Order: sequence, then structure tokens, then C-alpha cells
Amino acid sequence: MSEPEKKKFPLVPLIAFVACCILVAAAGLAATSAGLVPVTMGTESATKSSSTEFPSWAEDSPALASLVEYVKAVCDESSDYYVPAEDRIATFDMDGTILCERAPVYADYMLLMHRVLDDPTYTPSTRAIYVARQLRANADKGIVADDLDAAKNALFAQAFSDMTADEFRAYASEFFENTEVEGFSGMTYAQSFYQPMVELIKYLRDHDFDVYLVSACEREVIRTIAGSRLGIPYDHVIGSDFGMYATEQGAELGNNYTMGQEEDLYFSTEQMPSCAKTNKSVYIQREIGKRPILAFGNSSGDFSMLNYAAGNKDYKGMGVFIICDDTQREYGNLEKASGFQQEVDTQGWVGVSMANDWATIYGEGVEKTALVADGGTASSTTATTDEEETEVTADNSSTSSSSSSSTSSSSSSSSSTDTEDEDLAAAA
Repeated sequence: MSEPEKKKFPLVPLIAFVACCILVAAAGLAATSAGLVPVTMGTESATKSSSTEFPSWAEDSPALASLVEYVKAVCDESSDYYVPAEDRIATFDMDGTILCERAPVYADYMLLMHRVLDDPTYTPSTRAIYVARQLRANADKGIVADDLDAAKNALFAQAFSDMTADEFRAYASEFFENTEVEGFSGMTYAQSFYQPMVELIKYLRDHDFDVYLVSACEREVIRTIAGSRLGIPYDHVIGSDFGMYATEQGAELGNNYTMGQEEDLYFSTEQMPSCAKTNKSVYIQREIGKRPILAFGNSSGDFSMLNYAAGNKDYKGMGVFIICDDTQREYGNLEKASGFQQEVDTQGWVGVSMANDWATIYGEGVEKTALVADGGTASSTTATTDEEETEVTADNSSTSSSSSSSTSSSSSSSSSTDTEDEDLAAAA
């Protein structure tokens, strides 16, 4: 009996099969070289997940796909990118990252201008009115002038000094909850969150991420407007601070004074270093004690925080930058957006385009009512006359040289108004 003839494997299918394997391997190698996390979910399931967990995002958003892919990888114990739950820290800036920023300016600016110019229960100094009017004139043009930053911070400290934290939160909440956002209809400042980011924060928390809000805005403003709305604990809020003093402390230093059980703490006019730029990373290390693996921001003030996360030494980190390039639903600035996109590309962050990655920004029932371009004509500018400015100068020339301190009591704090005006004048 002859030996059975051996089966021959068709040559053409074999070559095709080998070629496919080579292509798949090459694609995987390219992805690894680019620092991408391997895809862990199929296209069909990814689309389904996006539509159910992220209804406010565009279904074909490449930024969202990258984020979901990253989260799945760091939560997968079999992945090379696995991160234990205790180290899954994500930090978010507030204004312009999760909250409306350009309507017409930051929320804390709007609160301050209301306090000084519109609140009949508060009696501001002449100098305070002058600075607040400058801020409002700029706000009506959609401008935040850097040269007024110091004056604004000094005025904020002065306007809300001698309040307890609870009193401030109640005051701020009343304003944010009941004041409609300028330039939009259908939402108050307390409702002006970017819905795609709200969904993303929930998604991260559902995957055992510890979420912190880190902003140059005043810490108590963040706690009031964002912490309570998003369910972020107060101890997960990092921001700019002011000094405080105890009820009966008087002029005694805090490290020498022992407060009693019946005493409370009040804000003073002392300003702490702002939680901005590199200070964001410093404060994160100081208050959290760990480096984040995810960080979200929208301005040059957030570059350091994004680099701090992306450069995590223990795990693969990621920086995510929100680009305000939507001029139809938001007050986007295309020139700035282009510059930020270049920075995103240079740093290797993930860029999120409001115009292309978000199906909606604020949700149903919210409409943009006007477009105020940077440097455009103000619709209701409150001008300050030369006569008023002269009056302010004369008022400041008669102020005393005594300095205010974070340890001043309520009575001594109110007697230092002249000095605070000098501080405002110097800052402006």
C-alpha cells in the first residue's frame, strides 16, 4: 500500500494570513510607540457605552475614546497600566474646565461686583467702588485684565472679611442659585456646568477615582458653587485662601492664642499665595500628598498641573485640555483656541474641542443670547468719571498707615478700612 499523499495547504491564503498578522503587529507596535494604551473594548460596545454614560458627548469623539480607553486600562488588574484605586487621583480646574467661564467673566468676579456695586446691605469704600467699576467695565467687554488681578483679590478679601465660612457660603449660594448667567437664558450660575464634564466626573468616581477640584478661584467659592452641586467633599477642594481669626483673638498671633468653645472663625483681609500655575502642583502635593494620574484644565494657569499629572513617575499619567473653540453655543475665541491646540500637541496632552467633541454644552433649555467678542463694544458699561477718580485719590491720600492683620478682630478689622483702601490703590 502506498504512503498516503500529504495534504497541501493552499499557498495564497497562507500568504494573506501571514500578511494580516504582520499588519496587526505593526499597528500595535505603532500604538505602543506613540504612548497609547491598548484598546480594551470593541467598537460596538464602545459606542453603546458612550451613548449611555456620556449622552452629552459626540459619539465619535476621539478625546472621549482616549479617556475611556485610559480609564479601562488603569482599572484592569491584568493591564500593564493598572493603577490601584488608592492612587487613582484626578484633579479638575473649575472655571472654563467644568463651569461656564466667559459669561461674561469668572463666577467669583460676578459675585464680587454684585457685593460692591449692587448689594444695598453692604457699604463699600469709594476706592472699592472705583475698582469694582473698572472690573465691570471690562466684564461688559468680556475682558479679564491681568493688571487688575491684584486689585480684584484685595477687594475680594475686603468685601467678605468678618464673615464666617458658613455665612459666606450662604451669601454666595444665594447669588449663584438666583442669578441668571449673563449672555445665556435658562440657567443660573449654579447651573452653569458643562454637562459633558459632569458626566465625566461621575464616570471617574464610578471607577474609584478620587476627584479633586483645584482652582485659582477662592476656595470657599469653589465649595459653594461646585462642591455641593457635584457632590465633591469640601476636603477635596483646593483653591486660593484668605486669613482667618477667632472671635476674641484681637491682635494676638494665632500661634499664641487659644480659642474658646464658644468662638468662631472669621475671614480677614490677609491674602495667601494664589493657587495658580506651579502653585497648583505645590498645593496638590501639600494637601493630597500624592501626584495625580489625570488632570484637566483650560488655560495657561493649568499647564503646570497637567504636566504634573502627565509626568507621573509611578504610573502612566494623562493631561486633558478643554479648548473653548465653540462660537455658536459658547463664547469661544478661535485665535486663543488655535494657540492652545498647538500647546496640546507640543505637550502630548489630550485636547477636547467644545465644538467637535461635545454634542451639547449646557443641556436642554439653555440658549446663548448674545455674542460679545473680546475687546468689543460694551452693552452696559459703567463708566468712572475723572471727577470720581480724583475723589478716590483724595480719599486715599488721607488714609492712615496702620496695617491690617489676619489676627484682627471684627471691630479692629472694620477700623482698618482706610488701610485696606491703600492696599487696593497699590494693587490697582
